This record gives sequence, C-alpha cells and structure tokens, in this order.
Amino acid sequence: MANLCSPFGKPCGVSAAGSLYVLRALDGIATHSGMQHSKARSPGPGERAIAACSLAVLAAVLAGVCIRQTRFDPAVMMSAGVPPAAPAQAMPGLLEKWPAGLSPMSGAEAFSPGTLSDKIDGKADLYLSAGFVSLKDQRVALAGGAGSWMEMLVFDMGLPANAFSVYSSQRRPNAADAGIADYSYEADNELCLVHGNYYVELVCSDSSDPARRAAETVARAYVGATAVAEHANMGAEQALFPPEGLVAGSIALVPSDVFGFDRLKNVFVARYRDGGNEVTLFAANRGAPDEAAKVAAELRGFFVADCGGRETPAPPAPPGAAIFDLGGSFEAVFAAGPYIAGVHQAPDRESAQRWLAVLSRRISGAHP
Repeated sequence: MANLCSPFGKPCGVSAAGSLYVLRALDGIATHSGMQHSKARSPGPGERAIAACSLAVLAAVLAGVCIRQTRFDPAVMMSAGVPPAAPAQAMPGLLEKWPAGLSPMSGAEAFSPGTLSDKIDGKADLYLSAGFVSLKDQRVALAGGAGSWMEMLVFDMGLPANAFSVYSSQRRPNAADAGIADYSYEADNELCLVHGNYYVELVCSDSSDPARRAAETVARAYVGATAVAEHANMGAEQALFPPEGLVAGSIALVPSDVFGFDRLKNVFVARYRDGGNEVTLFAANRGAPDEAAKVAAELRGFFVADCGGRETPAPPAPPGAAIFDLGGSFEAVFAAGPYIAGVHQAPDRESAQRWLAVLSRRISGAHP
C-alpha cells in the first residue's frame, strides 16, 4: 500500500512546543555548567530586549534549516552523485486500445504467486495448485451507465490444460456457453473464457444488457489482440464421458488431491443424474498402463485404509475393477490401458456397477 502521509507535515518534528524546548535548553547551559550562582536579580529592560531578539533569530534559523531539509532539490542530489527518484511507471493496460465506450479507471495491476492471495484471498490455492504464473487486473468505466464498470482479470496459467482446469472448476451452475475463444460462458454479471494458456474473467458491476454486450466486446478484442502458442482442446478427454445423463457443463479438470487422495492428480470428472441421485464419473490418462495400474492400486488402498471402506465382491466388468462400500456411498475404480477411471459417491452397489460398465465401454472405445 502506498504511503499516504505527506512529507510536508511538521518539518523535522518541530511542534508548537519547539520554542519552549529551545528556551529550556538555553537555560540548562547555565544551570548545569557548574557555575556558582549568587542571588538572582531581575534583568533590566535592555537585557530583555537583547534576549528576545536573540531567540527570534535562533528560531528563524532553526525553522529555515528544517524546512530546507524537507524540500527535494534535484540539483543537490545530482551534485552528490545520487540520481533523483524516478516517478513510478504504470504497467501497460490489458488492451492497447479499449473498445469504444470503455475507458480505464486506473492502470493495470500485476500479481505473482506470492501476492495472489492479496487479490483473491480464499481462492488462491485453487489457482496455485493448477500451475498459476501471474495475474493482471484492470478496471474500466462503461460509458452511458452511472457508475457502471467492468473488471478484467487475466490469469496466465502456463498451459492451456491449466487454464481449462480453473475455468471448469469456477463454472457456475447457471452458465450459458458464450461462443468466444477456446471455451467460454456467461453467468449473471460475469463472462469467463479460456484462450490458450490464459483464463480470463470479465466481471461487471451489474448484469444489464449493455454491460453484457460490453463484456462480449472486450472478450473478443482481447482474443483478437493476444497471440497464444497453443489453444486449449479437451475434446479427447471430454469424449470419454457418455452424454446420457450428463449434467450440462459439469465436466471439469481437477488438478490435485482428487477425492482427498494426494496421488490422484489432473483428473477429469463429470456429474451424472442417476434417478433422484447424482454420481460422479472420473478418468485420467497416466501415460502408460503400468502407471495407471499402480495408481489404481494405491487408490484402492486409500479407500480401505484412509476412508474405512470395505471391498465388495468384484463386479463382472471391467476386468480388475473393485467396488468399495463406504457406509452410505460406494466408490469404484479400474485401470484400462493408460487410464485410471471409476465412479465416485454412487448411492448403491448396483449403481456403481452399472456406471462402471458404461464408463469402461467408453474408455475401451477411446483406447482399445
């Protein structure tokens, strides 16, 4: 935070009591000099006048010196070999040219992994666990709306998959696809998008039609002005999940500690309607069959040792699958090729077994 205190307050700490301090100091020279005092006599009128003049001159000199010290003199600084302090440089705006009707309210701000929590305290871990690199933020005013504004937040997530991860995790239930960039949605007063390795949020002060149109205009302007090395394309992973019963917009990429297990990372999840209940299917490509089988075995151990689950009889399909009763909900896991996949929080064993078979067929088709 900038220091808002003025450097021209009370020069050198001199206060209204300053002259009293000077008088007491002068008196102390005589009092504590070791001289023997005779009986005090009253000074005459001439002595009083001389003393008053002396004090006035001394006070004037002291005030002049103090005020002089508070004034910045570039010439003195240069002659001393110390360059004058340069004025703070504002960071360039998030757009070189803002669309018509929008004007910056301030310069852009930048946040690093170490300062991200200053901006989004309480949610920083979500971004940090997904590979956060930096955040740039700027607020602009909307013409024609009394006090209307828009805040633009541009998160550099390092990789397109990381940008999709935070985008999908933040997606609101009432979101509607916006048809901008790699992925995008609109919900209430927000427009959020993925453009390569960037995750962008446009947050308006209200959800009026002019504000929404302004957000769409800014989003398109940013995408058009920002080159990326690679675009986000999660099509192959999204195709692993069957469309029947899928809750719209629920496919998400969870970066770490999936279901509370620290070895389960970068996992795609999707929510499904199961009668009056809801279940979650999950799948992740571990790169090689051996690695997928290893993580699946570790997850099975986690369900028993850490979650207190009980392994039930093996289901008929897929091969090597296991279902666990956690006392009120059921977990299921299997490995197929480089994939580890399964069912989370099924309401009963039959549901877990049914969804296992559905997911297994999808993954077998994707990787025979």
